Amino acid sequence: MYYNWSWHIEWQTPYEFHGHGITKILFDRQTKFQRIILAEMNRFGKTLIIDGKIQSSLEDEYIYHESLVHPLLLSLEKASNVLILGGGEGATLREVLRHRDVKKVTMVDIDSTVIDIAKQYMPEWHAGAFEDPRTKLIIDDGYNYLRRSEEQFDAIILDLTDPIKESTSYKLYTVEFYNLIKSKLSDGGGMVTQATSPSFSSEVFSVINNTCRTSLGNSYPYMTYIPAFDGLWGFVMAFKGKKGPLMGNVDDEIRKKITGELRHYDGLTHSSMFNLPKTLRKGLEMERKISSESDPVTVPA
Repeated sequence: MYYNWSWHIEWQTPYEFHGHGITKILFDRQTKFQRIILAEMNRFGKTLIIDGKIQSSLEDEYIYHESLVHPLLLSLEKASNVLILGGGEGATLREVLRHRDVKKVTMVDIDSTVIDIAKQYMPEWHAGAFEDPRTKLIIDDGYNYLRRSEEQFDAIILDLTDPIKESTSYKLYTVEFYNLIKSKLSDGGGMVTQATSPSFSSEVFSVINNTCRTSLGNSYPYMTYIPAFDGLWGFVMAFKGKKGPLMGNVDDEIRKKITGELRHYDGLTHSSMFNLPKTLRKGLEMERKISSESDPVTVPA
């Protein structure tokens, strides 16, 4: 990773990168777990960068967070008790709390520094969600927390960094972890994970989807375009039981279940996200690899 304090150079694969102009560094620290940078970018405004990868920007964070949260929660008959693993900016928490049915949200993040940065510099992301009485914030390793927890959750949302070879994040994309997720879901509950980029790491996207399908018996991949990520971004949801994604009138469900006006997600967007192009569908259908702790999938760069 190269910085000259005027450019953020992000490698998508070993042979291609994207450069983002930086006007100001607001925060830069190497913690026990990761390097965290908060920068002002020419195009995207305030932008959170972890281990060289853009996590979210002020300009378009709502696209990622609405896409991660709402398709799953609207697909569930009950979503009163929700678990978020990761999500340090607080924006995933913000979107979950917009659901009228939600009574409790447990958010577990491994690095308290990300939470501190969000509280100090990123109010546009969390919008006070950390102070909501329904929020329970825990600083812990998500895998260890889930092993110890005796709770059953209606929804588990995985807002994680990419599976990187040099860190332990890859463990959160394995069949062992998804089996644990399944054991912590209530009957009829569901999970969703960010699943890297179909543009730059289509194989990783396919393997994550196949691994979820192996553990839970079903999987529903979808994607949307996120400008700050310089391409399409993938997600995978799965359910404990046979229920699939919402198929009814999405706009009616949004009006009934969600407070405030969404900026990205609606019925037409929902339809476009789940209608994947033929070539990508073929790759997903043909994928046989399962990510495991002994043979994990990781992003190419």
